[in-house]
Amino acid sequence: MGLFDAFTKAFTNEEYGPPPDAVKATARHILVPTLEEANEVLGKVAAGETTFAGLASQYSTCPSSSRGGSLGSFSPGTMVKEFDEVVFAPDTKVGEVMGPVQTQFGYHLIVVDKRTGE
Repeated sequence: MGLFDAFTKAFTNEEYGPPPDAVKATARHILVPTLEEANEVLGKVAAGETTFAGLASQYSTCPSSSRGGSLGSFSPGTMVKEFDEVVFAPDTKVGEVMGPVQTQFGYHLIVVDKRTGE
């Protein structure tokens, strides 16, 4: 096997092929301290009283409230386990409000805006 053959093999071998698309999600959330508040905000979401971003600005205790609850894009393992399980679950629909989800920080209402690399 010559030098040229080694390079050819390297670039055709799946082991050296392009990496798969990274699994990532873009999500927003509303964090409140109690289940009662989470259910109250969820009721307002369901009633269509205002936008999710508006409710995040008004009710969320997370610093992301100033960005309408936006957490940006992140990979599995970035957020706490309970949050990740919802965001990266195959049955979680993009654009649908999920929750309340309890974590060590309180109760979250979560909207996944985008998921890639599934």
